[in-house]
Amino acid sequence: MEFITETVSKKQAILIVSQKTNALLPILKAELKRYEAEIFFSSKIPKTFHAYDYCFFINEPVFPIPVKHNQRLIFIFIKHQKQAAEQLKKIGENTRIISFTGDAINKEQVDKILWFIFSQSKEKFLTLEAFNLKKISQSFKKKKINWKYFLKKRFLLYGLFLIIVIHLFFIPFLTLASFSCYQSFQALRSEDIAKASSRLISGRQQLAAANSFYQIVRPTYLLFSIAMFPDIFFDLNRQGFELIDTTIRLRQDGQEIFRLILKRDKSNAEKSQIDQIFNRLENNLDKISGNLEVLNQKLPQFPPLTTQLKNKTNTALDYLLKIKQYLPYLPDLLAKNAEKKYLLLFANNRELRPGGGFIGSYGIVKFKDYTLEDFQVYDVYDADGQLNAHIEPPRAIRDYLHQPHWFLRDSAFSPDFLENYAQAKFFLEKEMQQTDFSGAALLTTNTIENILEAFGEIYLPDFQEKVNSKNFYLKAQTYAEKNFFPGSIQKKSFLGSLSRQILLKIEDVSLKNLALQTKKSLDEKQLVIFSDNQSLQEVLDASYWSGRLIKPQCVTASENCIVDFLFPIDANLGVNKANYYIYRSINLKTNINQEGVISHVLDVQFKNESQSDVFPGGHYDNYFQIYLPQDTQIKQITKNDVLIEQFDEKNLDYKIVGFLFQVPPQQTVNIRLEYTLSQTFKKGKGLYQLIVQKQIGSNNNDLGINFNLAKNFYILNQNFSPLVKDNQIVYNTNLVADKIFINELIKE
Repeated sequence: MEFITETVSKKQAILIVSQKTNALLPILKAELKRYEAEIFFSSKIPKTFHAYDYCFFINEPVFPIPVKHNQRLIFIFIKHQKQAAEQLKKIGENTRIISFTGDAINKEQVDKILWFIFSQSKEKFLTLEAFNLKKISQSFKKKKINWKYFLKKRFLLYGLFLIIVIHLFFIPFLTLASFSCYQSFQALRSEDIAKASSRLISGRQQLAAANSFYQIVRPTYLLFSIAMFPDIFFDLNRQGFELIDTTIRLRQDGQEIFRLILKRDKSNAEKSQIDQIFNRLENNLDKISGNLEVLNQKLPQFPPLTTQLKNKTNTALDYLLKIKQYLPYLPDLLAKNAEKKYLLLFANNRELRPGGGFIGSYGIVKFKDYTLEDFQVYDVYDADGQLNAHIEPPRAIRDYLHQPHWFLRDSAFSPDFLENYAQAKFFLEKEMQQTDFSGAALLTTNTIENILEAFGEIYLPDFQEKVNSKNFYLKAQTYAEKNFFPGSIQKKSFLGSLSRQILLKIEDVSLKNLALQTKKSLDEKQLVIFSDNQSLQEVLDASYWSGRLIKPQCVTASENCIVDFLFPIDANLGVNKANYYIYRSINLKTNINQEGVISHVLDVQFKNESQSDVFPGGHYDNYFQIYLPQDTQIKQITKNDVLIEQFDEKNLDYKIVGFLFQVPPQQTVNIRLEYTLSQTFKKGKGLYQLIVQKQIGSNNNDLGINFNLAKNFYILNQNFSPLVKDNQIVYNTNLVADKIFINELIKE
């Protein structure tokens, strides 16, 4: 037991007096030496004691000794309990008595002695239990050992031990294999392929050894019905190793695909190699999916660890399903035995428009027979400067942006990307005589930042700049706005240089991170795609990756089904980048009364955190539109509780309400729209389905939805996990992507 001491300038002097050798002496000396004390031993009691700080007397009677203030006398009696009790009457203030009941003394008892002596306790007497060595020795001598019985029993024990060892011998190897599998997986996650491969090889060897030993004893495990557990762990390791091995080969094939696509003048053998890689990719994806499904099924139920692993496995399966959906279309996209040209529209969503943002630049990508033939980036003003004809703009551009003509830069003025793509093609044909596009993609500033997240830092030698996801927008804006004039090449040169460097580094990029960031951009509608391949376009539409305006329809065939729709759309017409500072939140309150009439109160709050009215921030001039079901009845629209009397209203496939308002810097504006649906909920069982669509390029706004039902309504089911209380359904979420809320109700 440890005790607390204070450091002094000299060592403490300790005297031990004992006429006979005993079990206490060596242990006591050894423990005292740990504290760097000077120890003196004597078989007789010396005449003077003033030179010592502590005096130990073993089996010596207590006698009166004049002591110093901080001096301690310790009398220890071994097997003399009565004498120790009698001597207690004679001790002074600085004296302690310790009594042992036997002479088999150990280190723990000595620790207790030292704690008793050096502590601040006021106790003066301590009794410690100890065995008698003589009695123990005698008991062993008296006891007769039956050697035959002992040898027979020992043989049986050794035999039993050997059987147990043989049956458990595979476990260390299986444990090592599992640990190697874990290390290999962690190395693969951190993109350390060399380490992942090394641990994969050693792990498989360990698993093979474990399996060899296990197969010998497996009949016993089957006999006792416990073979299921080791079988599961063996299978988990096999699936894990196969999963890692296939993933490594998948990554290698992906890098090889990029290398071959970027290579010019490919031979027929190299083109054939690309086809072979695509076939291998398809097979390997199927293998990985199978491995993940088996792992998901066989993972033992040990929540929360298993729950987390199963969630990660399900997420990975979702990613793989997406890749498998699009993989068959890659040869066509890469123009196998053909030539294809694609249009890229770069939209600055800091100057948000209905279709994603202000089009500052555009690119044209050409593929020919599995080869990237050309990739050029152009400034939008190069094209718009060539337009000679008058194109009538949308009314909001003409009246609020005060532009009498319509140009490519403002072409993303529809919330549907297909319409914007058609408009962009129209402008490019008129302005640059560019035609015959096989598809297009719109990339917002967020998409470029997401892609750069996968690449890390990229050096642009033309500008002597290091660009990453954090500083891209600032640097791009600097080169776009600094000394800007129509025809300036700074912006297109910056984006072109960045594109070239990305292509140069694409063979070394983390394919996993690039795939994740691309999917994130697609899911969040920061990247939208259109293809003239009808089959591919149907898959894009089903994934909500094409930026199309959703046509509301019931998910099931039901007569009593109400399809509600909400699509809020911003259009920044302030000729600034104020959306960088705008925070928007959406809150919808829905009431269904006893007759089944559905009424809404929509609150959209805009907060402008620009510090002043200085570019790139400033006033947020927003032409705000809301798409609603076709026969919606508008009750009123207010801005900060002030009625808005003049607004645009259209009845096409949707009810479209639009109006202009302004949010000054450091201020908040709340827009409230009260409206009622014409369709009512009928008696009986039915569905209420609300579609909330996200605008291309918009931020991930907070979204709150509160359903209040009359007492004659009952909630049966929901597709999300809301807070349900009485007849209230509350969703607190965010608008990361398009969302469909489905509630199954019964009306009495």
